[in-house]
Amino acid sequence: TGGQGLPRLTGRMERARGGGVGLRLAMQEYTAGTSRLAVPRLHLQPRSGGGYLVSGMATASGPLPGGRISNLRLPIEGAWSPRGGLVLWSRCTEMRFGNLSYANLELSGRSLVLCPAKGGAIVRYGDRLDIDVTTRALSLDGRLAGSPTRLRAARASFSTSDGFRLSDLVVVIGTEGRAVRLTAQTLRGESRDGLGGTFEGGTAKLDAVPLDLSEMAGRWAYRDSRLLIDEGRFVLTERIEGRSIPRARFEPLVAQGATLALSEGIVTANAQLRHPASGRLVSAVDVRHDLSSGSGHADLAVPGLRFDQQLRPQDLTYLALGVVAFAQGTVTGDAEIRWVNGEVTSTGTFATDKLDLAAAFGPIKGLKGRITFTDLLGLTTAPDQVLEIASINPGLEVVGGQVRFSLIDGDLIRVGDARWPFMGGTLILRPVDIRYGEDGPVRYVFEVIGLDAAQFVAQMNLSNFSATGIFDGTVQIAFDERGNGTIDDGLLISRLPGGNVSYIGELTYEDMGAIANFAFQALRSLDYRQMAVGLDGSLAGEIVTSFRIDGVTQGVGAKQNFITRRIAKLPIRFNINVRSQNFYQLATMVRSFFDAEYLGNPVDRGLLRNEDGRLVPGAPFDHTTPPDPREPPSDPQTDRTTARAVRENEPAVQPPESDQVP
Repeated sequence: TGGQGLPRLTGRMERARGGGVGLRLAMQEYTAGTSRLAVPRLHLQPRSGGGYLVSGMATASGPLPGGRISNLRLPIEGAWSPRGGLVLWSRCTEMRFGNLSYANLELSGRSLVLCPAKGGAIVRYGDRLDIDVTTRALSLDGRLAGSPTRLRAARASFSTSDGFRLSDLVVVIGTEGRAVRLTAQTLRGESRDGLGGTFEGGTAKLDAVPLDLSEMAGRWAYRDSRLLIDEGRFVLTERIEGRSIPRARFEPLVAQGATLALSEGIVTANAQLRHPASGRLVSAVDVRHDLSSGSGHADLAVPGLRFDQQLRPQDLTYLALGVVAFAQGTVTGDAEIRWVNGEVTSTGTFATDKLDLAAAFGPIKGLKGRITFTDLLGLTTAPDQVLEIASINPGLEVVGGQVRFSLIDGDLIRVGDARWPFMGGTLILRPVDIRYGEDGPVRYVFEVIGLDAAQFVAQMNLSNFSATGIFDGTVQIAFDERGNGTIDDGLLISRLPGGNVSYIGELTYEDMGAIANFAFQALRSLDYRQMAVGLDGSLAGEIVTSFRIDGVTQGVGAKQNFITRRIAKLPIRFNINVRSQNFYQLATMVRSFFDAEYLGNPVDRGLLRNEDGRLVPGAPFDHTTPPDPREPPSDPQTDRTTARAVRENEPAVQPPESDQVP
């Protein structure tokens, strides 16, 4: 029996067969605060050599570090000796409990099989208390912050020296479609300085959000009814399960120093997401999730993502491959991802004041504007997004443009309108759909409205050449997957009443013969009623340009006589075909028609030489050969020609006077 405030014991003492005294005891439930302990039966049987074998049953309810247990039923099996002290559970034992709570986790109606961790005993008590226990295939169900929860672990262990450890931990919180799924290869904990520890090899998933965390590691602690995680590390990846294209659109990002807190069923977290190779900050993220409702949101801030040689657009998404090879500039933005009742919405706005791109179809400079996403995770924008383009050069530079477009499902760019001021008129890109990964070329149809021939001549640097007239037409350009552009059936037609084409410079080859000089003087200025310009060929290769000129008459500055006045009464059409390697070579070729000094005589340049009436390749030009001091100085005209050649790192191209020609 016991006095007041002490547990009440009943027992029986009897002599054992081999000598010694055995005890059979029972302790009624003893209550202290919210704790209850009872021993329905306890048998102490003496053994040879001294000591006792212990068997029985104990029940208990009460607080645990960080939680509480109720209706625990624990079989008692062990031994006691004066030398070894108390040893309990030297073999596996089944433990049952009614409810077990830890933090906001509540488990009910379960049983666990507890085993000695190292083949010894679960409990040893002599000079000190030692506990060393393990269980395999741990499987517990319950609720976390009111949400259904499943907890699985391949192995769980606890020791007073090393704390506890869970291996291959899997935790699922919430119902299917709304669940939070957590795993960890290893979770360690101890309670020496408060409950806490480390974890590694973890993953985290929200069913509703197609973004996953992997390679998670960090420290955790439980203090003041709050679960805290800091020094968190993880890799963020896009989930591709259920998508038609089995490839993530976003490249992985990493985080260091992330934090998380769980209190009263609310999860809050923040992290900074960085590009792994460059360490460049991509986005800062703040997350809030309500475990009871399964709803939450993530706020993303892009304070200033800088693109350069260390970070290219394709380093963040493969969708930029083949479209943008290089970028120089900064992007800012804000975004929000929300999940409610299993439905996810994601919006965001991103902007740049100046972004230069090396695109497949040519360099883009001074890209400026804002893009608003109605579905950020699905890479879908609102209609009619507007970007301003300072210049774009697919082979011929155009400046001051504007494009209206929308992005759909991350793989379709729908261009509604794009236009640029273009040589006194307007260049318009007709509506076009551009789909990523689609085989075959992408075709663009450009409309040219009001091109001023005079501005074209000035921009193409056609010196000593002038032209007037206003042109309209269309040019179709197809770009293949490598960015090679081809012009198909381009056609520009002049407006009435036509215009003029004339050579306004001096004749370089002065002695061309009477007939040649007469023809040149008569045709150096031509008025036309209509001109049609056809374009075909490769932007990077050969371009074929055809000119069809109708209603030709002599213009101001051309010499007239009886013959030219008679010819002027005839209907004249000029058909001219010109081949060039690209737009700039086309301009060079047209200029050379009227300015022979621009290219020069190939014989004078040393590119060709005359051998027995045949032209053969000349000797290579030696840029390192110094001039012969014995040579007399050239006249000013030669000096100007030579100076031009030196600037172009070429030899002199034209003497002051042309040689006689037969």
